[in-house]
Amino acid sequence: MEKPMRVTVSIMLLLISFSTGVLLGCLEGENTPTLVPVNNDDTSNMNSEECKINYSIDPGCDDSDPACLMVRLINKDRFENPAESDCAPALRWSQELANVALAHAMDMCQRQFFDHQNPDGEMPWDRLDDAGISWTAVGENLFLSLGYAVDEAVDVAEESFMDEPECEFNHRSNILGRNFTYVGIGIYECPQDGKLYLTQDFASFEFQDLRNDPHEYCPDLYEN
Repeated sequence: MEKPMRVTVSIMLLLISFSTGVLLGCLEGENTPTLVPVNNDDTSNMNSEECKINYSIDPGCDDSDPACLMVRLINKDRFENPAESDCAPALRWSQELANVALAHAMDMCQRQFFDHQNPDGEMPWDRLDDAGISWTAVGENLFLSLGYAVDEAVDVAEESFMDEPECEFNHRSNILGRNFTYVGIGIYECPQDGKLYLTQDFASFEFQDLRNDPHEYCPDLYEN
């Protein structure tokens, strides 16, 4: 039987700050960002002739929910980077993943930490196991902001994730990951301090979704 994949990276930012290794950022001293990039791109027509995939399909979430907007932005990024994503499928919404993602965002607020590993020692795949979710691949991106409205934070988070280097294990490779078929997103504004916690949980649920063919554009990104 094939071995499940575990991919996890994190970022923390107000004004974007990166460090090496697992890309843990730091929270800067200002309370209000000076730049708010807003993504107004149309995501209604993303039919890829190269990949033979319609990335503008309805992912199955509520369009009035900012988390649903983020799913469409993720699929837009997969559409716009066919070589790097290796024609990854359009992601579908998973309410089960979203519940786990939101619970982690709320937990980070309530217990005042920012990490994939919670104070109980649980990692993303442990939280999926606890929720009774069977998975074959899992990845998680985290974002923390202060001073952004929710819609703005969605745009800032997605743009900052995608601004990372190509073909490396980071947030970008989670977003473009060819083995992921579902995503759930939890966004929580913490009443304790006004910070916005955002969790993206990616997963596939079937071994048949895991590809064994070489990745020509990013040959070192996947083990074959």
